[in-house]
Amino acid sequence: MATLLAKRISRETLAVTDHPGRKIIVTLEPGDMITFRAKGKRMAYEVPLAACYNLALIFTVNSWYKEKMKVWKEKKKMGYRCRKPKRISAIFNQKYYEALKLK
Repeated sequence: MATLLAKRISRETLAVTDHPGRKIIVTLEPGDMITFRAKGKRMAYEVPLAACYNLALIFTVNSWYKEKMKVWKEKKKMGYRCRKPKRISAIFNQKYYEALKLK
């Protein structure tokens, strides 16, 4: 069983940086929020975990689609008859897809 998120947990990223090159500090907060801030700075950006979950769903389904398209193109190149995979319908707001630069 997972531990309840009852207190703040902060971690420094390994490779993710902001534009000047400062590492990002990620904090999981009680109340299901995630906070990002640059190391050494006070300005923080908060996002609900539900929004991050929705973006993760979209990103994962899109990567599945890309993998299926890759297999389809290989089979088509070899001369096999197969159906082209259909893109999963957009069930979330269009802004999510634009944020991930998928459409």
